[in-house]
Amino acid sequence: MSKKMVTAFAVLLIAGLAALLALKSHTVEIVHAVVVNYLVQKAPEGYDQERIKLVLNGALVRAEKGGYSDRYLERLKKVFQSLEKRQALETGEMDKLLAEFSNQE
Repeated sequence: MSKKMVTAFAVLLIAGLAALLALKSHTVEIVHAVVVNYLVQKAPEGYDQERIKLVLNGALVRAEKGGYSDRYLERLKKVFQSLEKRQALETGEMDKLLAEFSNQE
C-alpha cells in the first residue's frame, strides 16, 4: 500500500471514530426527542402537549445532572417498546406515565 492510501485510510478511520463518539454522546438526547414526539402523537385528543414536553424535558435534565442518563435511556426505550403497537393512550395512562417521569430519580 502506498503512503497516500495509508494516510487516507487513517483519516477515514479517525473520522469514523469521531462520528461514532459524537453519536454515542448524543444518544440519550436523540432517543428522548423521539419518545417525546411519540408520546405527543399517542396522547389523548386535547391532552396538553406542552405538559408532555415539559415533564420529559425536566426528566432529561435531572438524569443528565444526576449522572443516571443510562438508566433514563433504558426507561425511554421501555416506554417506546410498550407503546409501539398502541394507537393512543387514555388520559389516565398518560397522567400515570408523566407522574413516573416527574418522580424519576
